[in-house]
Amino acid sequence: MNNTEALAGGYLAMAQLFSYPDDASWQKLTRHGLVGPGLTREKLETEYLDAFETGNDGSPVPLFEGLNRRELGREGILEDLLRFYEFFDAKLSESDREYPDHLTTELEFLAWLCMKEHAARQEGGDAEPYRHAARDFLDRHTGAWVSGFREKLEATGTVYGEFSATLDELVRQHRALLEEQQDESEA
Repeated sequence: MNNTEALAGGYLAMAQLFSYPDDASWQKLTRHGLVGPGLTREKLETEYLDAFETGNDGSPVPLFEGLNRRELGREGILEDLLRFYEFFDAKLSESDREYPDHLTTELEFLAWLCMKEHAARQEGGDAEPYRHAARDFLDRHTGAWVSGFREKLEATGTVYGEFSATLDELVRQHRALLEEQQDESEA
């Protein structure tokens, strides 16, 4: 497995971890070994509600970029995200109906870009457009708010604080890899 396949898998795993832990989601999490043996679905659901719905102190942490970066205006963020998705002909799920700025939507898009990059390289095509899009997307979206999101989640004392630390590290590693690849291509 190469870096882009591993990154895609990491983003999909993170998307699964930050999805509501219903029965179907829980089965995927346990099947893929994404949750430890001491964590039950009920406990994860309680922590999910504490972190994202009710908040331990009455202030939940939103799973939406536009609500975490209010100073930019959510409408502009949504428009920019939709342009990204449209440009690459990435369709939002009709069944999930998550907003374009939902964390899981952004993570699934990053995974998709990684898979497209991998496929382009496998077929001898140009992978740079996908790397460029991932760099731009991380700079303008996911990478721009995940660190602050992590800080808020760590303050909740839930397992999601740990998950967000892993996510923040994944985003940093991906960004560093993209920077390294850009430097190599310019040399």
